[in-house]
Amino acid sequence: MALVQYIYTSILMTELTAKNAFDTSEMSARVCKQFGITGRAFANCQKAWAITEGEEEVVKRYFTAVASDPVAGKVLLHVKRPVLVREFQDYSVWLNLGKPFQFNQYVRELTPSSLGNAWPSNLSAKVRIMADAYLDRDMLAA
Repeated sequence: MALVQYIYTSILMTELTAKNAFDTSEMSARVCKQFGITGRAFANCQKAWAITEGEEEVVKRYFTAVASDPVAGKVLLHVKRPVLVREFQDYSVWLNLGKPFQFNQYVRELTPSSLGNAWPSNLSAKVRIMADAYLDRDMLAA
């Protein structure tokens, strides 16, 4: 089956509490693991930038579910491209809550200093350029 990679942003209608943002992120990561989706999501309590990759039909269904979530105000698909191999070995959410929180293997703390740990060594130029554009001071600030 063909592999695809989707890169998209989402903005929620309202800002979540830290606990709700963590719980939602953890559920997302567990669903991705269950269905064989790999990638990364970088989020705070109101917006996210995500890279999902895997079998085309599975990634398409996951993206459709995200886009149709009633809490999502805007979801914008930036890139939908076929890939020969996955860039990520797993899926995790890197979350900036702006305060101390108990993170885990699925949901990790996003800070300017932790950002480098999120990337695999084989990251494509396309993803790296988009990351530089999206993961700016506003995203990394709570």
